[in-house]
Amino acid sequence: MKLLSWNIQHGGGTRDVRIVSAIADHNPDIIALTEFRAKPGMALRQAFAANGWPHIASSSPAGIDNGICVLSRTPLRCDRPSTAPPENTVRWLDVDLPEQGFGFGVIHILTAIPGAKEPEGAAKMRFWDALLAAAEARIAEPLLFLGDFNTGTPLIDEAGSTFVCAEHFARLSALGWIDVWRHFHGDATQYTWYSLPRGGAPANGFRLDHAFATPSLLPRITACRYSHAEREQKVSDHSLLILEIK
Repeated sequence: MKLLSWNIQHGGGTRDVRIVSAIADHNPDIIALTEFRAKPGMALRQAFAANGWPHIASSSPAGIDNGICVLSRTPLRCDRPSTAPPENTVRWLDVDLPEQGFGFGVIHILTAIPGAKEPEGAAKMRFWDALLAAAEARIAEPLLFLGDFNTGTPLIDEAGSTFVCAEHFARLSALGWIDVWRHFHGDATQYTWYSLPRGGAPANGFRLDHAFATPSLLPRITACRYSHAEREQKVSDHSLLILEIK
């Protein structure tokens, strides 16, 4: 089976037809979307349901909140209570696939809460602390965490050393979880998002979109790759992440 993860940028908006077409071209069995929004999400859900992905679950974002939506050709179960921090419940969705024998958590780690009067990175640290607690508790399960982590390894997943919570990112591997893309591609450099050029400075690239697997699930994963064409064509500002799982 093929699992596709993608940050569709601010809900997709007028890019909805292009988003559906781009995803359909990859023909995934399961689609995990981040930055899914309520109003434009209605059209996306209807389009995917009409084209062969009838099983749908979402974190039910309201207004312009960025949430999660999972669309599947096979039944989904979403009955696990959220362990996300209260301000970020719509950015984390746990899904079980009864017919496939594994589960996954789709996450979109917030960089900061707009207007919050707290130290920079505090909200991001709370999210990471919750994720690491779940990762430690569930390491024995056949499980994935995937989505937009907004974090990576300095000097490897970015040219510089600017990531906030890089130590939390490293802790995930220390707990025994496997960075699936690195597992297949070693020390290769690919970026999934680029900053906007400012003041004549060039854009900087970052690998923000990840999939981490538990040791029991890793043997079932046969491939992991990015598709950058959609980002280059401005269908979204993020590249697609695609996993093949037997």
